[in-house]
Amino acid sequence: MASAIRKPDADARDYRLIKLDNELEIVLVSDPETNIAAAALAVAAGQLQDPPEVQGLAHFCEHMLFLGNEKYPGESDFDSFCASSAGYSNAWTSMDRTVYHFMLAHDKLHDALDRFSGFFSCPLFTEDLTDRELMAIDSENNKNLQEDARREFQLWRSTAKANHPLQRFGTGSYKTLHDMPEATGTNIRDHLMSFYKNCYSANIMKLAVLGREDLDTQEKWVREFFAAVPNNKLEPLAGVSATDDPFDEGWKGVFRIVPVKERRKLVFYFPMESTYGNYKQKPTRFLSHCIGHEGAGSLLSLLKKKGWATDLSAGTGTQSTHFALFEISITLTEEGLPNYESVIQMVFQYINHCLRQGEQEARERIRKECEQLADLSFRFRSKTREDSFTEQLACNLTRYPGEEVLCAPDLFFDPLDWSKIDAIIDKSFSPSNLRIHIIAPQSEQPGLEADAVWKEEQWYGTKYCWKPLGPELMTKWADKATPCQAGLHLPLPNPYTPESSALKAPQGAATAPKKVIDTDTIQCWHVLDTSFGVPKAACHVQLNNFVTEASARWAVCLRMMLEVIQEVTNEEAYDAEEAGLVFDISNTSANSPCSGLRLTFKGYDDKMPKLVSTILKLIGNLDFASPENQAVFDLVKEKTMTDYRNRRFQQPYHHGMTTAASLCEHPFWDREERMAELETVTSKDVNEFKKLYLSELLCEVMVVGNFTAEETAKFVSEAIASISPKPLSPANVPKLRISKLAEGVTVLHEQLGPDPDALDSAICTQFQLGESTLKQQVLLELLCQVMDKDMYSQLRTTEQLGYIVAAVSHNKWQVGSLRCLVQSVHPPSYLEGRLENFLKKFEKKLQDLSAEELTEHIESLVTKKLEKDRSAARKCERLMQEVASHTYMFDKREQGAALLQALTKEELCAFYMRFVAVGSPTRTRTSCHVLGRSAVEAMKAGGEATDLTPESKLNVLEFPAGSVPFPVPPDDDAEDATPPVLPTPVQKSLKDFRKDVAMFELQK
Repeated sequence: MASAIRKPDADARDYRLIKLDNELEIVLVSDPETNIAAAALAVAAGQLQDPPEVQGLAHFCEHMLFLGNEKYPGESDFDSFCASSAGYSNAWTSMDRTVYHFMLAHDKLHDALDRFSGFFSCPLFTEDLTDRELMAIDSENNKNLQEDARREFQLWRSTAKANHPLQRFGTGSYKTLHDMPEATGTNIRDHLMSFYKNCYSANIMKLAVLGREDLDTQEKWVREFFAAVPNNKLEPLAGVSATDDPFDEGWKGVFRIVPVKERRKLVFYFPMESTYGNYKQKPTRFLSHCIGHEGAGSLLSLLKKKGWATDLSAGTGTQSTHFALFEISITLTEEGLPNYESVIQMVFQYINHCLRQGEQEARERIRKECEQLADLSFRFRSKTREDSFTEQLACNLTRYPGEEVLCAPDLFFDPLDWSKIDAIIDKSFSPSNLRIHIIAPQSEQPGLEADAVWKEEQWYGTKYCWKPLGPELMTKWADKATPCQAGLHLPLPNPYTPESSALKAPQGAATAPKKVIDTDTIQCWHVLDTSFGVPKAACHVQLNNFVTEASARWAVCLRMMLEVIQEVTNEEAYDAEEAGLVFDISNTSANSPCSGLRLTFKGYDDKMPKLVSTILKLIGNLDFASPENQAVFDLVKEKTMTDYRNRRFQQPYHHGMTTAASLCEHPFWDREERMAELETVTSKDVNEFKKLYLSELLCEVMVVGNFTAEETAKFVSEAIASISPKPLSPANVPKLRISKLAEGVTVLHEQLGPDPDALDSAICTQFQLGESTLKQQVLLELLCQVMDKDMYSQLRTTEQLGYIVAAVSHNKWQVGSLRCLVQSVHPPSYLEGRLENFLKKFEKKLQDLSAEELTEHIESLVTKKLEKDRSAARKCERLMQEVASHTYMFDKREQGAALLQALTKEELCAFYMRFVAVGSPTRTRTSCHVLGRSAVEAMKAGGEATDLTPESKLNVLEFPAGSVPFPVPPDDDAEDATPPVLPTPVQKSLKDFRKDVAMFELQK
């Protein structure tokens, strides 16, 4: 396999394709500059091979390969090794392939490959771990039961042709992996070993490895470690027929579906042959580009003008070795839902007229533009995370020739045969080959027949009814003579196609951040950086004014302002994104303070100044109450209200984190407050708010990439001049504060899960650390580095509490905390006790940590901190955090690494004993409990009743310093249990707690 791999212009990595004697194909990547190594292995085996009596077996096999092999039998050996080496590991299983991947510090690649290879040469499938991991699969399934996307995905699988492998339940559950095999007198471990033998083989595996080592060294390693992978000479997806069509007449037709969340959606599914074999021409790319276009003349543009839809996407979203589904998904408004038949008619008119009978000159122009933009995108591709990169390479090797492993999914190699487009439209885009999902609350289902028979899908309980498409509708939609809706046409030429790709400094140049505008209204920083070798840049513009958080009403007005801006700029922004220039707008930031709107631009620099100027000018001139914008306002108000209502269906641990924010963050406006204000907010209110907001601003800007300082100062000052803000008055300077809990107290908040049908409960426990200095931050990060994998291993793997277990650092507005999350079917009080049990044991483990282990963890964390930026966009995001936080510590990574390397075990233990240790008189925390359906039902079955009511969420309980509200439970291997402490809490209303609590005001 000596073929040269085609690669992007700026890609300085070396590549090599090899095939081992066992026929395992490998792509090796040498990157002398990387700090991170990664690898991924894709095997052409998946859910379609699940036996009908053991559904979810492929997914279960994926889990089990992580739990020990003959070379490294420890159940968490590989995960722990990666975690202690600045990395992580994971895997996923789809219908026709399973992919395993990891990343870690570059100098650990040799040992990681040794361990990783054991997955595929000598897995153990031990009996006790098999039984235990069943619970992890079941927890994962419980977590997913209320997820609409999974429910709808499984519905179209479950309704496939009887006995076809597509019908099966790919995730699996305790029922499918334990009860069903047991009922047939078979053993799940025997099924696992049989599946592994009959579906895994070196000749259908593809491996990608990226490291700092040269290619010869890497080749030596993979030959040594992976030669032992057995070659069973299997066909990809062995046992699954390529000619057995799962999409029979019973699969097609109209399916009305009742969602969990409040959703109104129309989805078209057109089955077709897999498109992988047509990758050189990519005929369906033309179809998805045109149908999914959002610019003038598009389906979405016209549907929005009618007030019928808010979003549209199109493409082969579901793709496998043997088939593909071309999907058109349209998010409808309340007004659009009853007009769904007219929407369907419009889609077929666009297909039959614009695509099938459109002017050939326009079709040729669009194809050429797509080819040019794809070529440009490939030539100047930015680096991605090493694990994502190797994962994509391994997957690509299963689909395309090795020499095209980097470019095959993206580039157009051959001229398009237009007869193929017409043939696809005639054969696949026909009403006789169509499945439609009408997704809406049952009470809103349009044109529902009185005798409709509702059913429930077997695995998720999704409520649906079905009927075939009538011949009258099929004839109507297939009629090519029906006139096309006025206003529909093929996409126009893209005005944002870059015209220049020149670098504005020698490749490799990079300056330190420098302030190029310093006024009372604009603080603009600039970094000229061509080290990435591509003509790209990134620009963040933050428009600060604390009036945006002065009340729940103004906060809602800001959200409405954001939503309308997104809508009215969508056609412009869509063209820009298609041409490689991405615009986004938000009113929050996970990583740094944001009191107002943050605009982000990233991509090719050539047309970026034009886009920045266009967007800011539009914001300055926008009249929300004008006739054309009033319709937009009404549409996004409905969309926003639906979003607020649907937040009750978030995962339980999300509710725990949101409640923690309500206890600690000032300002904070909860969902109910925002919904109440949104009910009465008008477009005139938003106009009034906009005047207040934009009249005074501090505009903070960071520009990184292929711009000179002079260019940056010019385009930023000109763009912001269109708003002409005054400096912030003292009242409008952002004041972001965090509750300062009394030392040693525990504040407990309990609530019933907002979604009464969600099975899981959750806890979110946060240990408050006080002012977030850099020394405190690195101590916390080191503690999480040592603690997180142990906590996951104990609570998730060993005790099988649930699928979600994590310990993470949390820094908000310059106040630090350790956040522990657990989601499970068990009640929150039990989860809190198990967490306390772990923390008690971990105290000793931390004290017994050897010097070598500590050094390993520190080096791992230093590697993470000093990880190189992969693009101008990532670098800009990192530096903007410093600007928005007003810390301006642009070398924070380097300073943090130096502090880490000087830390001692004594400092780490003292930190833990002060802030986290069970019974510590200085341990200060909030604990937010969410009680789910399983726990409530279990309590009822045991003759108990919860004392929680819907009103419980309005109160908190404050426990005195040093108390342990959830005593460490007795444990079989514990010498003694912590004696129960029975503290007496003080109950307060949440409102009074927020009003009376002391405050940290550290954010400048």
